[in-house]
Amino acid sequence: MLITKKLWENNSDIALLSLKTKFVQGIKTGKLPKKEFQEYVAQDSFFLDSFAKAYKLAIDKSSSERSKEILLKLLQGVKDELVLHETYSENWGINLQEHKIKISTKKYTDFLEDISLNCSYIYILCAMTPCMRLYAWLGKKLKRDVKDNPYKEWINTYSNYDFEKLANSLENLIDTNGKLNIQKANNIYKEAMTLEFEFFQSYSDF
Repeated sequence: MLITKKLWENNSDIALLSLKTKFVQGIKTGKLPKKEFQEYVAQDSFFLDSFAKAYKLAIDKSSSERSKEILLKLLQGVKDELVLHETYSENWGINLQEHKIKISTKKYTDFLEDISLNCSYIYILCAMTPCMRLYAWLGKKLKRDVKDNPYKEWINTYSNYDFEKLANSLENLIDTNGKLNIQKANNIYKEAMTLEFEFFQSYSDF
């Protein structure tokens, strides 16, 4: 079994908890209050910025030119997403300058920064991959006839095969790297999944 498949299966119970949050279910039904989604989108910009920094450190720490090439493409994707995020925020009436980072967001960004600064390249990927895989999985779980759903763009984005390919790219880098302690990798993966659940849960109080 591939390492990333094992890591996902080991922590699939946390993924189910995320799926069952009122926030995610509210996106599925379209009944999530607009203000909850607006705050979530604002906080997502902090996540994207954190991801960009982690990619840069992973690139610096990687000894493989092939890995660097793949990570550079993924980093550019995050940069492009940050630009698009501003337009997306405007469409939802969100002024990003008015928002400060929330506790649930900062717990994840602090975690990712700590791993990025103090661990090797492969463990940085183990901290980032759960987010990508979880969102791709959630997108597929929520995918249905979303014609009249105000959150259809969110669902379509993460259920799209293009996003699946991004998750696959990160997972392939882990699966083809031999220098990995599976227990350490699982601990990092689990922590990332838990922090994602807590993030969704923080927007479920409605």
